[in-house]
Formats: sequence, structure tokens, C-alpha cells
Amino acid sequence: PEVAPVSQQGGTRGHREQNLLIARGAVDVECLSIGPRVQRARMDMADVPVLAGDEMRRIDLEVTDKLGFVRVMESVATRTADFVAYTLKHPKEATVLCVAGKGNNGGNAITCGRILACRGYTVQLLLSHPPHDLKGIVGEQLQLFTQFGGTVVDTATAAATVRAEKESCLVIDGLLGTGITQSPRGAIAETITEVNSWGARVLSCDIPSGLDHLTGEPHPPCISATWTLNYHVVKSGQVAEAARGHVGELWTVETNLTFTHFGEEFDQRLQRLYKDSPFVLIRSA
Repeated sequence: PEVAPVSQQGGTRGHREQNLLIARGAVDVECLSIGPRVQRARMDMADVPVLAGDEMRRIDLEVTDKLGFVRVMESVATRTADFVAYTLKHPKEATVLCVAGKGNNGGNAITCGRILACRGYTVQLLLSHPPHDLKGIVGEQLQLFTQFGGTVVDTATAAATVRAEKESCLVIDGLLGTGITQSPRGAIAETITEVNSWGARVLSCDIPSGLDHLTGEPHPPCISATWTLNYHVVKSGQVAEAARGHVGELWTVETNLTFTHFGEEFDQRLQRLYKDSPFVLIRSA
């Protein structure tokens, strides 16, 4: 479908001009309720709002500052854990391997891992950096992860797990988040290269690590995901043609930031998008 820019008013501090994309045309969108029933609906892509520009990142930071990082992180991590359990229907006997950086998206992956461990899943965690490099809330989430049954592993152990369970192991990518404008370097780049070499099934939190969320350009090395679970509102880079080989199957999920400060018309489109389920399939791989 084609996309065309439109303008909306909104913001956390008075009116703000936002760069939005509204896709024109029709597409099959698959809405899965949390449970066994599957619903299919043909939706006009005008009801799938896409943010063009860096507005989502700015709103994310501003609203997170008001709600607190812990509330937002727990919210998106719970949604991610629900997606693993109820949409992907990942079997509990198969390992979930979380791969996390030291930033906020790493915190999302670590928190999701802890929630899954509490639900009886076998969860391992591979960190791109030493544990003492994880500061603040991300460091606190790492402590909770180990306290609630998660296991931190090294690269060799992670690779051995994937080799042993290649068809069933699920890797959750939380190495990098939005805001990438150049190729990853150092330990992050090494970990992305390692993950891609496994050929495992990968679920990326919000965006594949190394992908530009504005343009969809993959900055090598960039994670090649099987699924990407977008948080809040779909970003322009996720639906760009250049991103298709890295995003995989693109889903979006409603969170506590979804209906915040986008203007009335945009909010109505979001509410229609999520009216049947918090999880919506936007584009197949």
C-alpha cells in the first residue's frame, strides 16, 4: 500500500505538530485474541496509523518520565510475555533465550524473561556486557531475573542451547532499541553477529537491533528477526521495504502509551486498530 504524510495536533506540552503516515489501500490484518479463537478481518490501511519522524521516541521518553520507567517496562514486558505464551504458543519445555543490551530495550527483554520464568518457562539470558555495566532500573531488573529463577549464561552456553533446540528454542532480541543511526559496534555488534549465525527463531522487542526505526535501513550487523513485536504505534521504518528482510512478521501491541498525546483523530484510528485484540498482525514476512 502507498503511504502519505498527514499532520495531527497533540503533545504533552501544548499543541505539537506530528509527522504521521497513513497508509492507503487495503490489507488483510489478522487479529488474535488471547485465547484459542482466531479472528480475521479485512481492514483499510487508513486505520493503521504509522508514525513518520521521531515523534514516538520523544513521546515515549516524555510519558515514561511521568509514569516511571518501571511501570512502562513492566507493561511492555508483560505484553511480550503474553505474545510468547498465547500468540506464538511457545511450549514451556523449550528454552526461551533472552539476549539483552544494557539499555532500556535490554531491560524490556530481561523483564519479559523474568515474567516467563515465573510462569514456568525455562529462561536463559545472554548479556552483551558484563552485569555490572547494567545500571539503574535495568540493573534492578537483572537482579529480579535471577531471583525469580532465570539463568544468566555465556555465549558458548547460549550457542549450545540453540544447537540442541534449534527448532524449538526462541530467542528474544533486546540488544538495541529505537534511535539507531549507524552500525552497531563492539560487544553489541559481536552479539548480533553471533545471534544471526545461529539461524534460530528470533522475536525482536519493538524493533530488530540495528534497524533504523525512521527509514528502515539496516545498519550492519542487524538482527534478522522471525517476528517483530512493535510497542505502542507502528514506526515508519518498520514498514519500509528495506526493513522487510529483518523485521520478519510484524505485529503491534497496545500498551500504556498507545493512546497518549496523538490527537483525537489519530487516537480513534488506534482504538479501531486494537478493538478486537491487543495484538494485531500488520504484515506477514
